[in-house]
Amino acid sequence: MKILFVEDNETLANLFRVQLRMLGDHSLTTASTKSAAMVAFKENEFDLVFVDMGLEGIQDRGLEVLAEIKTIVPGQRIGILSSNDQREMVRASQQAGAEFYMIKPFTIEVLGLVLDGNREAIQDYQPEKIGEGRVITF
Repeated sequence: MKILFVEDNETLANLFRVQLRMLGDHSLTTASTKSAAMVAFKENEFDLVFVDMGLEGIQDRGLEVLAEIKTIVPGQRIGILSSNDQREMVRASQQAGAEFYMIKPFTIEVLGLVLDGNREAIQDYQPEKIGEGRVITF
């Protein structure tokens, strides 16, 4: 699976890379800014895109990336990563076309479920620790 991971936190990007390797043979492209993400997206095809909501320290920059990607490829599988699970942010992500909203920190188990794309399994998932690994599907 070809994945674009848009995240400005290098530690989280490295953790994602390690978890992804543990889950199989996936191709990962990373971008730490909106402009780098858009260049990567326009130059490649991706099966799945993960976008940090607070990219570049701007509270809703991830929504901008999401909206631009959906304009280019309306059917693109794309989701938001955020440590903020406020209802209005989740709703805005859904309205912009996100498939899921993952709450940081996320677990390897929930990452595997998202990669598989089984919405029912994602909705049934219960993290071991409260608040860790939650994912909302739309």
